[in-house]
Amino acid sequence: MSMTQVAFLRKADIPTKTEIEVIIKGLGHDFKILEDSENITELEGLSCSINGHETFFETYFDKPEEITKDCEWIKPDLTNQDTAISFIWGADFAAGACIGLISIALIDKGQALVYYLDDEMKYSREMLVADSPQFLNELEKQKKNRIPSPTEQKPTRNVEIKKKSFWDKLKDLFK
Repeated sequence: MSMTQVAFLRKADIPTKTEIEVIIKGLGHDFKILEDSENITELEGLSCSINGHETFFETYFDKPEEITKDCEWIKPDLTNQDTAISFIWGADFAAGACIGLISIALIDKGQALVYYLDDEMKYSREMLVADSPQFLNELEKQKKNRIPSPTEQKPTRNVEIKKKSFWDKLKDLFK
């Protein structure tokens, strides 16, 4: 199941990659956009790192009318916004945390209006700030509960040291 969050703002007010990182780090998070481009509008997705967890989610840039034709409930809020940034992700707490934090940066720097389309919900900055720790807590729980990969697993079988008989030692000599 994919989830969609959309931010509406003026294209001229979209912050750069560095501006977004500075705002989010100012909120106390270890955050980095792993893309080379400073202009996020050139990208069709973002690879990010939040507190050491890497993630990727899709981003789409459209005219607001493209979104509101299916979401009439948003139209009354829009005034001079000329761009809609859609963030689409799956069941990934790192992606959810990153999108929420980026949305805060879009509000702070670009006066964005942010909506979670799946529940027809408008987000305020305060709501996004409150959601971030929840995503990060779930991410930490997920990390603790995951099964280690084969390279991380420690041997679990008990090795019994068995004394070799004379005949076993003799057989070893002729192998």
